[in-house]
Amino acid sequence: MYNLINTVPSSSVARINSIYLQEMKTTLSLSFIGMGVLCLAGCEQFRQFQLDERNKNAKGYKELGLFNQDPNALANLPKVEIAPKAPKVHATNKVGWIPLFNGKDLTGWEETDYAGRGKVAVKSGELHIENGLVITGVNFTNKTILPKTNYEITYQAKKVNGSDFFALLTFPVGEKHASFVTGGWGGAVTGVSSINSMDASENNTTIYLKYNKDQWYTFRLRVTPENLSVWMNPKEHLIPLNATVASIVKAYVEEAAKAGQKLTPKLAEAILRKLNPELDANIPARDTIYFPGEAQIIDENIEDKVVEMRPGEIELSAPLGFATFQSYGVIRNVRLRKLPPAPAKKTPEKK
Repeated sequence: MYNLINTVPSSSVARINSIYLQEMKTTLSLSFIGMGVLCLAGCEQFRQFQLDERNKNAKGYKELGLFNQDPNALANLPKVEIAPKAPKVHATNKVGWIPLFNGKDLTGWEETDYAGRGKVAVKSGELHIENGLVITGVNFTNKTILPKTNYEITYQAKKVNGSDFFALLTFPVGEKHASFVTGGWGGAVTGVSSINSMDASENNTTIYLKYNKDQWYTFRLRVTPENLSVWMNPKEHLIPLNATVASIVKAYVEEAAKAGQKLTPKLAEAILRKLNPELDANIPARDTIYFPGEAQIIDENIEDKVVEMRPGEIELSAPLGFATFQSYGVIRNVRLRKLPPAPAKKTPEKK
């Protein structure tokens, strides 16, 4: 067979191939035409079926008389009052405060085992931490409710006597702990110990505040994975040069007005004198005075920083505790609330 094909001239083979291809094209064309005719026929039958069904339905509707109603029939229908739809109430993400001190006894707390500690007592809803030889304090015992991050703690404190910290708070920061110092190193240093092995007296949180005796201060501390912040109420007010009592009172009245509070000069002066018993002496000396209201005193980014306690006996205050150093401090209204985690940061797209 192979030899027979090879004996056919090449021109004849080419002609045979050409005829074969032409016949194939003709066959395919006829096939497509046939399929098209069948499709058109089927579509026409389906369209006729739809028309027949529609006519049947139209006849049925006509027999029901739905299109022959009295034009005044709608006016005679009874009126139906439709109550307005109540607005949708969205649930709010309110995070409640949890009291940590009941004001009656030391339930949930215990005296910290400091050597030479002073007396600890609960009086009139307040926690009194009296002078010791060095450090005196209390620890919170219910560790199960303590978060490690994303939380706030608020408390009120006042100094009765002494010349050092009167309301130091030790608190969790992730897997470690730190201390917020109030009036350390002689009575004025305020800050957090320790950040990158530096104490509250030598890192970015260091500030110097004057704490008056027998005056209540409210502190609010917030811990997140990225930030450590503290607010204080009342807030410090710097005395400008050549200030007088009248000018300071005027400044406070104007500040209160911005916050929506209207005060007479007489009432404003009474409030300032209660916060600043030595106001007349403070002003010419350009000493620290306080205005009512909360102000942020610490705002520290702690990402990529080592936050931990100062080595020493103060570590006994962990995970949560209050302490004084050769001072008499009073604590009340200790509360905690957990905060929702911050939204995850979006990773920038690579270009």
